[in-house]
Amino acid sequence: MDITKMTAAQRAELKAQLEAEERAEKQKREESIAAYKSSVDEFCRSKFSRLQALSEEMRRLKEEVFGDAETLIALKDELFRTKSDRHSNQFTTSDGKITVALGYRTNDGWDDTVNVGVDKVKTFIKSLAKDEDSAALTEMVMNLLAKDRKGNLKASRVLQLREIARKSGYPQLIEATDIIQNAYRPVDTCQFISVSYKDDKGVKQTLPLSLAAME
Repeated sequence: MDITKMTAAQRAELKAQLEAEERAEKQKREESIAAYKSSVDEFCRSKFSRLQALSEEMRRLKEEVFGDAETLIALKDELFRTKSDRHSNQFTTSDGKITVALGYRTNDGWDDTVNVGVDKVKTFIKSLAKDEDSAALTEMVMNLLAKDRKGNLKASRVLQLREIARKSGYPQLIEATDIIQNAYRPVDTCQFISVSYKDDKGVKQTLPLSLAAME
């Protein structure tokens, strides 16, 4: 189409046609966007109500599991004359096929006296003669006193440190590690429930209890 050969009326008509097509395309896009937003609203509202019901049921069931477990723990303590650790407990069926574990997740925590113990360890290490054996001990001890990214000692490393202190036989080191251990104040973070079972082939499986764990 050669617009240079078109009359003014033809060019005006073509312009009007192109503008109409542009408006129609814009209108169609706006309608598509509106339909998409409407679909998003419907998706969110319908899934929210179902997921909300699921969340409430999981909360109710969690309370039920912990409540029933508390009854079993009390009964076990009475029967066997023990005092169970309330931070973590595990129950397994008589045939060994189903295991339910529950309790509290904890983070390592320490009171301010931990620094006294750490300082005593460092002071003792500095007092050692610089022979090959003391150098090896120094390296092990300092590695175990290394803090994590949050600036906290690791309880598992402190246990290793105490074992090293006991084997070393140094009273000063033993005293220092005892101070550190006695400063341990674990912090409860959240409750947990985990369930494992053996399938028909006797293979241990974990029951997914969160949406993220489900495939």
